[in-house]
Amino acid sequence: MFPNNLLMQSSTFLRVSLVGVLMAGLQACGGGSAQDLRDFVETAYQDKKPDIEPLPVIEPYQGFTYSAFDLNDPYSPGNIINARDAESRVAAQRDVNRRREALEEFPLDALAMVGTMSQNGAPWVIVQTAIGTAHLATIGNYLGQNEGKIKEIFPEEQRIVIEESVLDPAGRLVAREVEMTIDELQ
Repeated sequence: MFPNNLLMQSSTFLRVSLVGVLMAGLQACGGGSAQDLRDFVETAYQDKKPDIEPLPVIEPYQGFTYSAFDLNDPYSPGNIINARDAESRVAAQRDVNRRREALEEFPLDALAMVGTMSQNGAPWVIVQTAIGTAHLATIGNYLGQNEGKIKEIFPEEQRIVIEESVLDPAGRLVAREVEMTIDELQ
């Protein structure tokens, strides 16, 4: 029993001694006045002023005047009705009795020219559709959804000229020439 009691007493003694040393250390640091520190802080930044940039010069606001009030409004009911009338006029102008060809089911951008050939002296073009089928066409055949008709085939240059019927802003059908080359496939 004696050794355990001694061990316990020495542990308590060590704790009390440690607390005493710490208290003495704190008293030594906190003793006296800190007036010299306060004086230094007051005088250290007395001459130093922060550098502040001047405010930027603000230019006067220049207003914008919207001047498109007198232009035609594409969304007005009159224009929408006129567009419907134009579509009915187009249907009347197109040849509805003509038998449609297979290449007219696809828009021109879904068709690709993949080659040319000659048969009995007449030039032919090989056109591939977006679904991968290939078709032969010659001058006078139709392709595309705007009644595109092949006008010329240039086998040496590997290009064809197509004449389409498209609507102009007034709703009239006008002819427009479009070229298709083999380069468009790549």
